[in-house]
Amino acid sequence: MLPRRQFLLQLAALALPLPAWAASGEGGRVLLSASWDADASGAPQGFLRPTDASIAPPIALPGRGHSILPLSNGQAIIVSRRLGSWLAKIDWRQGKVLQMVEAEFDRQFFGHALLTPDGKTLITTENDGETGQGILGLYSATTLKRLGEIPSHGIGPHELLWLADGKILAVANGGVLTLPETGRRKLNAGAIQSVLSLIAWPSGQLLNEYRLDDASLSMRHLARSSDGALGIALQAEYLDASANQDAPLLAIFRDGQLKLAATQAGLRGYGASIATVGNQFLVTALQGNALARWTSEGDALPALPFERAAGIASDGQQAWVSSETGALAHFDPKSANLTPLPHVAAHRWDNHLVIAQG
Repeated sequence: MLPRRQFLLQLAALALPLPAWAASGEGGRVLLSASWDADASGAPQGFLRPTDASIAPPIALPGRGHSILPLSNGQAIIVSRRLGSWLAKIDWRQGKVLQMVEAEFDRQFFGHALLTPDGKTLITTENDGETGQGILGLYSATTLKRLGEIPSHGIGPHELLWLADGKILAVANGGVLTLPETGRRKLNAGAIQSVLSLIAWPSGQLLNEYRLDDASLSMRHLARSSDGALGIALQAEYLDASANQDAPLLAIFRDGQLKLAATQAGLRGYGASIATVGNQFLVTALQGNALARWTSEGDALPALPFERAAGIASDGQQAWVSSETGALAHFDPKSANLTPLPHVAAHRWDNHLVIAQG
């Protein structure tokens, strides 16, 4: 494995000139994703590789990236994968790391971040390495100086999303206990404690929490439909791996009720990412090799085959889906077609894909 400073992994800016129907505003739009590949020895190595290498130079990061939060002026925040030790502010246009921040002592980043509505504060999901409890780290969005922390009110917080006009945070606490001394090993396998926490901002007070009846389902990723339903992509954590084959992949929170969406067979219980197009939820079933779909009421729609489906980016009207195989496809909700796009660099795109302004 490569030394840390020579980088294990890279953030990849999947910066392709999109077709005319996908252009928006001056300079159009660009898709950003983390990627990871193996070197000649089989060790993970990262690169920042635009699909069109002429658009932006590569950016190297000290470890595997996870989610990306686009900012203005070609900048973005990248958070390391759990149990992560860094977050970075980059200029993806120039291929530069502008600022690198190490996690506080006994804290680990858990892959996701969000800005407050005024744009002044960055909120990250983190882990207390001593107790295993989840926290939300608070940082200046300008300087990345740490301002403090509040509880996530659960174990293993992953993605977070605003509800109620920035006054309430929804946090998907995955419930899987991991500690720095044992890495990504799941210390409470068979007894995870996943919870959707609704937290008042800025007090950090827990307003309510919701759990699924099936305690082996871990709530990880969040998206809201245009009619206000909150979709939660699930990852199954059954002790018997065969039970994952037909495991639920989506839960929906609506009108104060948390329920499972209709189960689709053969999706293998791993929701890598979630997005919405109108009132339709899209979830990448990475291990089930499909883009799974539901209405915002939880009714199943036909899944679309897509090998090792990973990230999803949506503008609300259409979506793009990446694959660990290096593929990228466009999703048209009107025709329900998933159309592969040509001339995409074949790298192992990671679980998240976002749209940034070019």
